[in-house]
Amino acid sequence: MTKNEFLLRLSDALRKRHVPDYSDIVGEYEQHFAFKTADGFSEEEIAAKLGSPEDLAAQFEGGGEEKRQTGRKTVTLVGLVFSDIFAGFFFAFLFAWETVVAAFSVCSAVIGACLLAGRSPWALIPPLPFGCAVVFGISLAALAVFSAAGCVYFALFIRQLMRSYGRFHKNTLASASGGAVLPPLSAFPRLSPQANRRIRTVALAALTLFAVCFVLGIIVSMIAAGALEFWHAWGWFGYVPN
Repeated sequence: MTKNEFLLRLSDALRKRHVPDYSDIVGEYEQHFAFKTADGFSEEEIAAKLGSPEDLAAQFEGGGEEKRQTGRKTVTLVGLVFSDIFAGFFFAFLFAWETVVAAFSVCSAVIGACLLAGRSPWALIPPLPFGCAVVFGISLAALAVFSAAGCVYFALFIRQLMRSYGRFHKNTLASASGGAVLPPLSAFPRLSPQANRRIRTVALAALTLFAVCFVLGIIVSMIAAGALEFWHAWGWFGYVPN
């Protein structure tokens, strides 16, 4: 059964059962097909795993099956509480990491701009000849763009992961209560091919520019200082050569 055939049968079955907002339910399954096909599954494989559209539609009729036993719902609720605690710590760690990478991107951009402008606020940036400073400034600016692209994708990943966990949470409660269960959501963000290409192109170009300019900056600095350890020659760490 293809995606269109599956969705058509599901839509017809939901309408026959007078399920409210049936179009939203069909949209959820359409999204499920999109995520799974992006992962390499065929439409026939996805439809076979979902089962009969009529059986799926039946669970939305009249609020679903009879309510399950209170004991099972209690056990499920307790399990979800523990799961939510661990998930909360995990998401807090992801948000903290996103903050660190974002701060690193901003700092790289600021330092790169200072090097390009020949500035050293509060004498925090070691002295560099202008040519060397420009090369290192371009390198750090590229590093800022690369880390910013990573921040954008990671933020989308966190958002999608939270949506996926929310769907798991809702489905688990619904299953324990005899309610309707929607298809699970993918943990990875689904971007358009154009957006994927843009992020990948920007990240690759920025990483290449960073690597080339960083190595070039080291070579130029060695030549300008007349020493392999140019940082010592310029007294960056308080060391003055004899």
